[in-house]
Amino acid sequence: MNFAPPSSLHVGIAALFGVFLILGAFGCAGDQATRGDDATGATADRARYGTLSTSGLDVVYFDLNGDDRPDQWSFFDRDGRLVRVERDLNFNGQVDMWQYYDSAGDLIEEEMALDTDGVVDVVHFYRDGKLREKLMSTGFDGSFPIRKVYDGDEQLLRVERDSNGDGSPDIWEFYERGERVRIGWDTNGDGQADTFDQL
Repeated sequence: MNFAPPSSLHVGIAALFGVFLILGAFGCAGDQATRGDDATGATADRARYGTLSTSGLDVVYFDLNGDDRPDQWSFFDRDGRLVRVERDLNFNGQVDMWQYYDSAGDLIEEEMALDTDGVVDVVHFYRDGKLREKLMSTGFDGSFPIRKVYDGDEQLLRVERDSNGDGSPDIWEFYERGERVRIGWDTNGDGQADTFDQL
C-alpha cells in the first residue's frame, strides 16, 4: 500500500471528510485501530465484493478519536479522485464501514458491519446524493432478507421481505407519504403478491 505523503488536494478533500466523520462517528475509544492488506475474513475478502484492491491507490488516513492511531482510510486514484473510504467507527481495530464513490466523487454505496464479526449487515445505495435503496440483514449472517426502496426525496416507497429465507421476497409493504397503506403476500410461491390487505 502506498503511504507516500499525499498531495495538498488529497489532504484537503480528506480533511473535509474527516471533519464530517468526527461529527458523525459513534462508539467509544478503544483498542488500536489498524488496517492493512493482511486483514482477514469479511473485512478484506468479502463475498459481495471480493478482495478490495489497493493497487494503484494512494491512501490518506485519519485519527478520528485522538488516540494517535488511524481510524479512517481514504483511497484516491492516480488522478486524485476519491474511490473508497473505510472506517473503524467503534475504534475496536476493525473496519466496519466501507463507502464507494463514482468517478465524479459522489457516494454511490455504503456498507456497514453492525457487530464485531466484520460481516456486512446493512447496505445503502445512493443516486444523485439521495438514499434510494437499503438492504438489511436480520440474522447478522450476511444475507439480506429486507429491502427498502425510497423515492427521489428519500421517502420510503416499499419494503420487501423474504420471510422464508429462499432468496425471494414474499411480503411487500407499500407506503405513501411515509404511511403504510397496503400489504401484499405471495401465497403460492411464484414471486408475485397475490393477496393484499388494505390498511
